[in-house]
Amino acid sequence: MLGQSFSDVTLALFLLYVSITLVVTFQICRIIYNKHRKVAFRFGFLLLGFFWGLIRAIFWGTFYRWEGNLTSSILYWIPVNIQFATYALLVLFYAHVVHRNSWERITKKRFTIAYAAVNIILLILQCIWIGIDYRYIENPNLNQPAWINQIQFVLTGIVFLILVSILAFYGWKLSHEIKSTKNALQSQLPLSIIPITFVIFLCFTSRCIYNFVSAFGNVSIDLDSKSGKDISIILLSYLMWEILPYILILVLFWRIPSTQIGGLNRRQKQQNQLIYPALAGQSQVRGNVPAINQSHQPPGALARLFLDPQRYDSDDETTNLLYKGSPSMYNGTRNSPYSTTPIMEDPHHQSHQHNQQQKDKDISPSYYQP
Repeated sequence: MLGQSFSDVTLALFLLYVSITLVVTFQICRIIYNKHRKVAFRFGFLLLGFFWGLIRAIFWGTFYRWEGNLTSSILYWIPVNIQFATYALLVLFYAHVVHRNSWERITKKRFTIAYAAVNIILLILQCIWIGIDYRYIENPNLNQPAWINQIQFVLTGIVFLILVSILAFYGWKLSHEIKSTKNALQSQLPLSIIPITFVIFLCFTSRCIYNFVSAFGNVSIDLDSKSGKDISIILLSYLMWEILPYILILVLFWRIPSTQIGGLNRRQKQQNQLIYPALAGQSQVRGNVPAINQSHQPPGALARLFLDPQRYDSDDETTNLLYKGSPSMYNGTRNSPYSTTPIMEDPHHQSHQHNQQQKDKDISPSYYQP
């Protein structure tokens, strides 16, 4: 029964995509369980990856059952658009880091509109092509013109050419950000981000070349082939062009803290609130930061404030991906992904806190650990 439903290549790819989907589901459940923000880059990558992996798993699991019908075409081609949307979102994340100073004021709106417009246009074009292609599949008596497949290969090639070009540009910008700081750790970017970007760039560049060569040459991948050579080519192509790039995305955005302070479980969080009931009972301001009147606090209360689980907003767009080093890349401002400065704060307290931090930096630049 299994042999009738799967071949060696379809079974291998089915298991690979199911495994990725299960890992992504686990990560999504962690985010939901710990009540992290849903409107964030990490959740966007995971949500797109979930639908991409699920559709791919269904395609390979039903490859011989729905072969040659409209459902099979949709299951095969739509994940290409989801994949592009995923890595275009990676470009959006890089832009968020590079243009951090103007992101909320100007850049965010422009990039979001461009991201949505490009993906909607590509999805519409993909659906039109699927409809045209299915017309010839449904009517075997019609001879399908060669330009039908050429258009698909050219369209896919252009899509990934745009993607690798933008990835190369922002990869270079990120590399410049790291080199322009005193050391790589102070840039607050993980050391793996540049190698990961480079590997993704190589994967999609090879795919772009393949699509253009296939459009105007005789090179193609036959999914129905039973030869050992073709099976190896199919597995290698999907590993390089789809599975490996997304695994790298998972690695880059893997860390999800168990709580907002990142390390305490729920029981410890409740115990902490019992230890510091005064802090837990304070009125809250934006960002879950207690409004503290320093003059009425006992000695050492300000230092204990950093133990309060409600102080930190761990769901900043770049939090937990970036290092917890000195926020030199952000010039010590609230733009830092690890800034602990409340949005609304008493000016006297803010000045006192800034002076204290400056003294700490003078003692040891790398000492500051929020």
